[in-house]
Amino acid sequence: MQQYVFSMTSRMVTIAAACALLLCVLLFVLGIEIGARFNTTPSADAPMTSAAHSAVSTDSVPPQPAQQGANDLAAVPASSTL
Repeated sequence: MQQYVFSMTSRMVTIAAACALLLCVLLFVLGIEIGARFNTTPSADAPMTSAAHSAVSTDSVPPQPAQQGANDLAAVPASSTL
């Protein structure tokens, strides 16, 4: 049986370290790109402009009652006596 001996020079170690660092950077950038795509809303399913989106969001919110003051007669229930 033959025995194989592998040895690396300092140049090969430097190249391997640079490739490993480059791989880590590329995986980080790929993770950022994938995360950005998951975070956005799909534009192909529901194409909406920003004006249409704001109109939909304001129409879906029910109107809030106005703040009633202490001297406002409309704030007094009908069954109460004055």
